[in-house]
Amino acid sequence: MSKATRITVTLDPQVAEWAKQAAERQNRSLSSLINASLRSALVHDSLTSLTVDDAADLAAAQDELDLTESAAADARRRSRGAA
Repeated sequence: MSKATRITVTLDPQVAEWAKQAAERQNRSLSSLINASLRSALVHDSLTSLTVDDAADLAAAQDELDLTESAAADARRRSRGAA
């Protein structure tokens, strides 16, 4: 698995709230949502000349899968507890 680069991003409070809400709706981490959004924006802006790190993409896809599976397992546990 490739190492992630940690950066600090300052968001407008309203944008931060929108991002948090979107991440919750998608059962994703805020970091995952921001990574995907930035990746989409870069592609949208035709910055396709950037080198793609296949290992990083695979690691990100695995993280997404792990998060989705974890959220589904949590939902199943909660639904059993409520029954």
